Amino acid sequence: MPKTPNNVAAILCSDLHLSLKPPLWRSAESDWFAAMDRPMTELRALKDKYDCPVVCAGDVFDRWNSSPELINWALDSLPEMFAVPGQHDLPLHQYQDLERSAYATLVKADKITTLPKGVGYKLCDSRIVLWGFPWGIDIPSDMSDQLDSDNVNIAVIHKYIWLLGHSYPNAPAEGKVSAQASSLKGFDIAVFGDNHKGFISEKAKRTIYNCGSFMRRKSDEIDYKPRVGLLTEDGDIIPYFLTSRKDDQYLTDLTTEKTSESQDMEAFIEGLGTLDSISFDFREIVQRYVNEKKPSKFVVQALLEAMENE
Repeated sequence: MPKTPNNVAAILCSDLHLSLKPPLWRSAESDWFAAMDRPMTELRALKDKYDCPVVCAGDVFDRWNSSPELINWALDSLPEMFAVPGQHDLPLHQYQDLERSAYATLVKADKITTLPKGVGYKLCDSRIVLWGFPWGIDIPSDMSDQLDSDNVNIAVIHKYIWLLGHSYPNAPAEGKVSAQASSLKGFDIAVFGDNHKGFISEKAKRTIYNCGSFMRRKSDEIDYKPRVGLLTEDGDIIPYFLTSRKDDQYLTDLTTEKTSESQDMEAFIEGLGTLDSISFDFREIVQRYVNEKKPSKFVVQALLEAMENE
């Protein structure tokens, strides 16, 4: 394990995206639970080493209605943590429906402590106060009046923010780090989740730490280094890069499948128009197409995942 500071007060992470099955790019994994447990083991080891809390800025699960099997695994493998829910944790991305979610099950089991919306939560024996802002919840404009300058005030937010080189093309201007200054007034640190490209910035007169993805899940993340942040008692954040070398042998090269996959999907969509919608439901259509056309395994898995969401 790399050298790390001795005065770590909390471990910062986000976008775990726990899922029952691997994403297509990781489909070569023979045991997906074991694959997820590789970075999770490191996270638990860091928590034990520093005897400090874990703070997650959202998207614990990849789907809000995760299966009991995955929930049971999370109960065994996930370290206890403070968190805010991200949009993937929420039914139809609606915070008011949180109680219906797999995330809420972990809360009821005391695995997750949800940071109350816009209310300070002081970590024991420290000057650190956490302020939670889940997906879809904005920071009130008068927030600075509630912050105590004697403490280190940290906003934990699930919202897409970006810097040049750490975003998707044509990302919205309002998400740029420089546009966050007014809403973050009074906070010493802002910890963000949602953008899977992690970074740290001091541009908005405070430390902004975008945690990034906890695991590599997509082919455009092949060179990405999953990370967590080590928050010191003085308010500094040190990125800690998780070991992901064992993942490399299981990464599926999708580039050779791109053309045939696209053609398979186009054929499937065209085939829908030739079928009597009254005579067949979606599952029957998928099963008939797979039996007759025998598409690539990537298309089959995508269709099966679509049926799971039906």
